[in-house]
Amino acid sequence: MKSRRRTLRPIFIVAALLAALLAPASASATGTKQVALTFDDGDSELHIRQALAVAVATQTPITFFPTGKSLRKFPNLWKAIGEAGIPIADHTINHVSLTKRLSVQGRSGVVSELGGWITIAKANKIPYVKYWRPPGGAWNNGVRSIAQSLGLTLSMWTNTFADTAQICKNGKAYSRTASSFKNATKATGDKVVVLGHVNPFTAGTVKLLAAVITNYAGRGFQFVTVPEMVTGTPNTIDWVKAAAAVSAPAKAGGARVPTSVPTPIDPLNMTYTFAQANGISCR
Repeated sequence: MKSRRRTLRPIFIVAALLAALLAPASASATGTKQVALTFDDGDSELHIRQALAVAVATQTPITFFPTGKSLRKFPNLWKAIGEAGIPIADHTINHVSLTKRLSVQGRSGVVSELGGWITIAKANKIPYVKYWRPPGGAWNNGVRSIAQSLGLTLSMWTNTFADTAQICKNGKAYSRTASSFKNATKATGDKVVVLGHVNPFTAGTVKLLAAVITNYAGRGFQFVTVPEMVTGTPNTIDWVKAAAAVSAPAKAGGARVPTSVPTPIDPLNMTYTFAQANGISCR
């Protein structure tokens, strides 16, 4: 099936958000604003699967920027995701600062990270797209020139889930999911790229994803992948394959891992915290 424009009515209570997950609404023929939902790193197998599960349930295109370490750890899972047509792009092997790497090791240091990522993807037969995202957003013209020589196009972001923020502070829960939701959806303009992470302590991100999708759709945004936003060429996603990828073994020959959509969070609950979302006690 081909990726297409979809709209959902604004829904702000948890039960309705879950219903929105399970019953995607009709296609829109008029939307001109675009939003690309992107997920970096990939240190958590569970959260990779849950982000994908939400995308499949709502048939919302997403883009992943995993590290090479994640490709090595979950090669079969990433292969299944890429074969479904969901873009997987370069985020270096080790999540290093490329500007620091350039200053210390020169061109070879940057190539080892970006080019090395490509080598890992090819070795594991993981389909990938020729885009890159610098860890920590650290890049300069020198780094960009090297990336371009590898055929890679820079992809940054306009908004984030703020999911790398401090979870606990002075023994108390600190960051709140309502603030994360607000940060992810406060975008203005017609081209929006939202950054989230699929790491061990980003449960809030996958639990808020349904609400973020609902919010952007209610404002008339069309969901696209990063390559589609850049080139204007529609991205083809096979949602049947994507659904199968949700439970694909992490490694070839491994067992399938049944995974369901995460329980949604009420994005307007001003007291709910990152700590609660992750099941963490800050004491």
